[in-house]
Amino acid sequence: MSELLYRLGRSAATRPWTAIGAWVVLALVVIASSAAFGRELEESFEAPGLDSYQAAELLAEAQADEGGVTAHVVLQAPDATTQVVPVEAALAELPHVQGTTSSVSQDGDIALVRVQYPAIEHLEASDLDNLKEAVADLREDSSLTLETGGDLFFAFEEAPTGLGEVAGIVVAMIVLLIAFGSFVAMGLPIGMALFGLVVGITSMKLVTYLIDIPAWAPELAAMVGLGVGIDYALFLVTRHRENLAAGMAVPEAVGRALATAGQAVIFAGGTVVVAILGLLVAGIPFVTGGGVAISAMVLVMVLASVTLLPALLGHSAARRTAARRADQPPRRRGGRGAGGVPA
Repeated sequence: MSELLYRLGRSAATRPWTAIGAWVVLALVVIASSAAFGRELEESFEAPGLDSYQAAELLAEAQADEGGVTAHVVLQAPDATTQVVPVEAALAELPHVQGTTSSVSQDGDIALVRVQYPAIEHLEASDLDNLKEAVADLREDSSLTLETGGDLFFAFEEAPTGLGEVAGIVVAMIVLLIAFGSFVAMGLPIGMALFGLVVGITSMKLVTYLIDIPAWAPELAAMVGLGVGIDYALFLVTRHRENLAAGMAVPEAVGRALATAGQAVIFAGGTVVVAILGLLVAGIPFVTGGGVAISAMVLVMVLASVTLLPALLGHSAARRTAARRADQPPRRRGGRGAGGVPA
C-alpha cells in the first residue's frame, strides 16, 4: 500500500488539475443528481420492538385520536381555571385539530392544554404555523403568559443549523494558523474539508435509494466529517512540510507524505467507518440510517484526503514557484563588451 500511495501522491502533485478536475466533476454530478433524483430524508423515529412503539401502533390500528401527534400549550394566570376555557376553544378551531383536553394545577395558577392532531403523515408544516399564530393572537388579546411545545414542534420546527459548523471552522482556522504560521497551509485542510462536506451532504439524498436516512443525519454527519477531514488533512500537510524542510522536491514530498501519513489516514478512517456501522446491529431504523450517513461522510473525507489534498498541495507549490520566478529580475545574457570585458 505504501508504494501505491506514493505513486498516487506524486502523480496528483505532478498533475494537480487532473485530480482537482475529477473532484469538481464528481461534485457537479452529485449535486445535479441529488437535485433531480434525490429522495427526501425521513422524519420518522420508528423504533420497532419498544413498548412505546407497539403502543402507538395499536392506537393507530384502532384509529384512536391518541395515536397521532400532540402539542402542548401552558398558560399562567391568576385564575387559570377560567382563562383556560377560551384558550382551549380557540385551539380546538384550528385545522386538523381532533380535540383538546386541559388540566389545572392545584393552586389554580397554571393550566395545560393538550392539542391532539392526527398522525404526522396527515400534517404539514403549516399546521405548526397555525398553532403559533393562534397562540400569538391569544397573547395579544389578553395578559396571559403562554408557552408551547410538544411533538408537533419536534416534527416540523427545524432548529437553527450551521452555527456550530461555522464556529468549528473558525476555531480550526485559528488553531491551524497558529500551528503552521501560513494562510496557505491553513487554508488547504479547511478547503478540502468544506469540499468534502458539499459532496457528502448532497449525496445523502441519493443514499436514500439504499436505506432511509433520517432528517437529522446531515447535521451530525457534517460535524463528524468536518472534524475528521481537518484531522486527516493535518496529518498529511504536517508530513509534507517536514519533507520540504528536508530538501525534497514538491512531488517527492507529497508522495512520501501520502506513503506514510496516508496509511494512517486510511487506517483511522476505516476504523471510524467500521465502528459507526456497528449501529446496524441496534435494530433501530433511524439509528441505522444515521450511522450509514455518517460513515458515508467519513469515507468521502478519506478519499478526498488521499486524492484531492495531494493535488492541492502540488498546485499550491506550483503557484508559489511561479510567483517567485515572476518577482525575480531577468538575468542578463552573457557576452563581451568593449575591450573583451564580459558584459
